[in-house]
Amino acid sequence: MTAPLPPDDRTASTAEEPPTSVTAALNAAGSGRDGLDQVFGLVYVELKRIALRVLSQSGQSTLNPTALVHEVYAKLIGSEHLGLQGRQHFYSLCARTMRQIVVDHARSRYAGKRGGGMPMAVLTEDGAIDVSQPETLVALDLALDRLERRDPRLVELLHYRVFAGMDLAEIAPMFGVTVRQLQRDWQRARIWIADALLEDGERA
Repeated sequence: MTAPLPPDDRTASTAEEPPTSVTAALNAAGSGRDGLDQVFGLVYVELKRIALRVLSQSGQSTLNPTALVHEVYAKLIGSEHLGLQGRQHFYSLCARTMRQIVVDHARSRYAGKRGGGMPMAVLTEDGAIDVSQPETLVALDLALDRLERRDPRLVELLHYRVFAGMDLAEIAPMFGVTVRQLQRDWQRARIWIADALLEDGERA
């Protein structure tokens, strides 16, 4: 069966919709396909920009932004119990789904490179996570699973930052906090994940 396709560039809004428009559409969407089509039509261009950022930092060459957005749509529309609960929940689902997709692609790439153990994770100069290598993406996915059992909120923040390519100013309103408050959470999340990745690399 052919996977359903979201609204494309010809039918989607060409401008970034204000949060109120997206929230109103989500409130009226329910969990059906028609409602999800309407929401994707409003945010399609924004999701393609997010997908471009995700792919550019994850080193993915087997996906393009349009394909990634279409895969996100296909996974969400195939969910039996989507239960959209507002704008933050929608973007959280999109970010989590992008994580699943890029990690699955990374696993397929990493499978052909095995034999030398898991390398040390590479961090950028400002301490952010460099996910341009498939082995780092796989290690990050495992570390996020461990962190989610301890602090789901930090995992959600990491989803937005790493797998949705959003900056703190974009995320803060979705958490209902100031950028300064979120900076403290980001610092904690970054330190925890960096330590976890380095520890995994040393054990490999």
